[in-house]
Amino acid sequence: MNWIFRNLRVAAAGAAAAGVLAVSAAPALALSCRPLEATDAYLAAAKSESVYNIIAGEVQFDKARLPVSHAEDPNDTPPLTRIPARLTGKMLDGRYFSQRVNVPVVLEVECLGPWCAGIEPGSDYMFFAQQQGGALVIRVNACPGFVFPDTPQVRKQVIDCHRGKACVPALSR
Repeated sequence: MNWIFRNLRVAAAGAAAAGVLAVSAAPALALSCRPLEATDAYLAAAKSESVYNIIAGEVQFDKARLPVSHAEDPNDTPPLTRIPARLTGKMLDGRYFSQRVNVPVVLEVECLGPWCAGIEPGSDYMFFAQQQGGALVIRVNACPGFVFPDTPQVRKQVIDCHRGKACVPALSR
C-alpha cells in the first residue's frame, strides 16, 4: 500500500468539508474561518514536510460516530474524534486523476467548542489525505481547509496548480 503515499507534500493544517459544518450553538455565536479554496490547500502542500495524496472520491463510514457538540456544555465535546473509513476514488497521478484507489483511512474530525466538523459518507469530495506512519489520515476540521466538494471548479484549481498554471490563494484575490 506504500505506492499511494508517493504523491504530494501538504501542510498538516487539517481538513474540513466545505459547507458541511455542523453548528449547534446559539445564533449569536459564530466560528470565524478564513475562506480557503483548493489552491490554498495545494500551495500549503507544496511547502509542507508531510506527505499527502490528493484524491477525488468518497469515504464510507458509520455516520453515527461523528461527534456532536453537547448543548449544555460544548467544552465537554472531545476536540478530536478518530473514525475508521474506506476511501474510494481516483488519485492525482501525474497530470490527471487517473490512479484508482480503494484504501482504508482514518477520519480525524475536529470540534472547537460548539462547532463540530462534518462530512457526508458517500458524497463526492476532493481530499488532501496525509500519510501518518502506515495510515492514511483525512483531517476534517471545523474551518474548511483540506476537504472540498468535488466540483469541476475545484478539480480545475487543483489540476492547474499541479501543472504549474495559475495557482492563486483565495486570500490574495
